[in-house]
Amino acid sequence: MTLRLKLAWNSTLIVTIILGITFTGTFLLFEQHVRHSFFQQLQASALKAAFFHLEKDELSAQKYALIEQRYHELHRESIRFFDKDNQMVFEDDTFRYHIPLRVLNQIRQKKVLYFAEDSRQFAGIFYRDNEGDFVVVASDVDAEGQAQLDKLKRYLFLSLLAGVCLSFMLTQLLAKQTFRPFSQLIDNVSAISTKNLDARLSVATNEKDELSALAEAFNRFLERLEKGVDSQRNFLKHASHELKTPLAAIISNLEITLSRPRTAQEYKEQMASLHIDALHIKSILEGLLILSGLEATQNSSFAPLRIDELLWDLLEKTSLTNPRASIQIDFHEVEQSPHLLEVQGNFELLTIAIGNLLDNALKFSDNQPVSIKLTARNHRLMLIVKDSGAGIDSSELDQIFNLFYRSPKNQTLPGHGIGLHLSKQIFDLHQVEISVRSELAKYTEFALLFPRFG
Repeated sequence: MTLRLKLAWNSTLIVTIILGITFTGTFLLFEQHVRHSFFQQLQASALKAAFFHLEKDELSAQKYALIEQRYHELHRESIRFFDKDNQMVFEDDTFRYHIPLRVLNQIRQKKVLYFAEDSRQFAGIFYRDNEGDFVVVASDVDAEGQAQLDKLKRYLFLSLLAGVCLSFMLTQLLAKQTFRPFSQLIDNVSAISTKNLDARLSVATNEKDELSALAEAFNRFLERLEKGVDSQRNFLKHASHELKTPLAAIISNLEITLSRPRTAQEYKEQMASLHIDALHIKSILEGLLILSGLEATQNSSFAPLRIDELLWDLLEKTSLTNPRASIQIDFHEVEQSPHLLEVQGNFELLTIAIGNLLDNALKFSDNQPVSIKLTARNHRLMLIVKDSGAGIDSSELDQIFNLFYRSPKNQTLPGHGIGLHLSKQIFDLHQVEISVRSELAKYTEFALLFPRFG
């Protein structure tokens, strides 16, 4: 069942329930009004009968004759009189029905009582006269009122049926008009494929409704998807290029080595070369795997950590992998503000990102000292990594964070152009602002400004 048809049926069901409740309430209220009016009419008839029969001795003959004429013109109900001993002393009907004693006693207590038995309605009154106290009961069948109620019931039922049919047709028409933009939206979405991810859904600028919000959200999704697909294409292109070189070197070395028998020393030299190429491939794959998993890393994996503890752990690992590294550390400016050292983040990812900066600084410093400084900037923690290397040309500063980018003058140095790009992705994930300053033949400085925590 389509949403349009489901909306029409649900709306029609709601209208049916509302009309059913309204019409039922209207019928019950009208029925109560008709019955109450008929009971009042019976009460008036009982009063007239009592006055006509019991006040005869107190009226003149002429006046009584006039009242008698009008009484016979209007009177059609069954009238019965009961004395104080509950004996029926007058009966003006031929109907067979019995009025219980308890009802007669209730009439004496309440003075006026309405009740019904089967299809007949009764109105009883207590009437005091000089001849004694009497209970006068008038009864009749409200055939005319019942006919009106039956007619009203038919009218309400037909109105309900017509209202339900009209509601279904109008709701169908409204649903068709309402869902027409959705049909157009579906057609536009269906036309988008991997070949035209740059296409966008049209958004009405003058109407800010749910459909416009949906189109805008889908356009944002398309933008992310387009960037992701472009990133994957570039990723595969660059990855294949970067992996092709060491794999070609490995295959070439193996072919040369296997072309003729070698000495043990030659095999050892070839194995060492293969080991270097294998480590290069391993480094590239590790960087690629970390990059591919960054998007799955959510803030839920973040936890409070201290940057000074992270740095000491990183320096300890660096001393094992690079014993000749010369690193100067300056924590003096934040010693009096230890709360600045605590940040929110992922310990392993930040270790990788800052470690890449430190490795780059050591690699391009040519055994010159590298400094790490912790300072405060606008009540926020700033980490500065500075080397004493050849520096970076100003034309390259905007490109150093691109995936697989390597400066032409550094092609002879080991590397694969993943480290800085990976660090930038990690810092962006942690909302860490990174800036670079450099001067040729003097230094390169990376400054990290951490967000406030707590």
